[in-house]
Amino acid sequence: MNGTTSGPALADVLGALPEKFVVDFANGIDVSRDHIAVQRQRGAMFDRLCDSFTGSAQRRQTAINASLADGVAGSLAWLTELTGSLARSNLAVSQVQQRVIMLQGALTEVAVHAADTREQLQRLGDNLARRMDGFAGELVRIDTVQRAGVHLDLVLSKWQAGVFARLSPAGRCYAALEELRWGEFGDFYLNTAPGKRSKHLELLRHRVLGQLAADVRAAAGTRLDTAVWLARDAGDARQAGELQEGLAYLGDWADVAQAPFVFSAANAPAELPMLLPRRCSAERMADALVAEVFGEAA
Repeated sequence: MNGTTSGPALADVLGALPEKFVVDFANGIDVSRDHIAVQRQRGAMFDRLCDSFTGSAQRRQTAINASLADGVAGSLAWLTELTGSLARSNLAVSQVQQRVIMLQGALTEVAVHAADTREQLQRLGDNLARRMDGFAGELVRIDTVQRAGVHLDLVLSKWQAGVFARLSPAGRCYAALEELRWGEFGDFYLNTAPGKRSKHLELLRHRVLGQLAADVRAAAGTRLDTAVWLARDAGDARQAGELQEGLAYLGDWADVAQAPFVFSAANAPAELPMLLPRRCSAERMADALVAEVFGEAA
């Protein structure tokens, strides 16, 4: 990103980054303290994503920083632009919409904000509501099962083609699952009753199981040392490190006790969680990662 690494751009490899970034940007707007809190909380990765997605030219970046410093009005202006240019999935738009609704309630309690800021927030809320209505209409008109299947094929072929090769086998699986969760497969999953989506979750499990086994050149049931699943490619250290940092950003939701497999795949910790088996098979790895990312066992 910004010419610091060779190969594909970080957001091209980890396709869920733009969606999560917009949601984090929205969640960081604090009307009571009149600044973007999340920009301080997220650290270097968030700053670099902000630089990448909003424009890295120095003059434009200076204008952006000045706009953000002006407070909520500037923040909402950039949220409106970022939502239009980056947020493509139902999950991202719906989470931003929820945050906007919360901000509308908070503004009523903070007298310092001008009427035009309230109107700006109302317009953004109306726009998001229209987009959500559009998603609903789209889901009615288009065969969502087919779209989810195409998305699954696309992401798994991306994995098979080696786009995630700089990550560990477990990291590749997690990167693929996160991209599916934030895209059309995730839209289908969120809008389908559990009983009707179980076969698709089972298909997902079989597909990632097959690719995991192929990556480590072992049978699906062969138990391997967990170090094998977390071992990264020994190639370009800078690119691999940046990809791992991006993966850690995607997985910042993972609690070490509730999601030890995702936590380990995303963070590659020096000390493994107690709940992570020291030896496991591709079958066990696939089952656990799918269950932790999608919230239910296949």
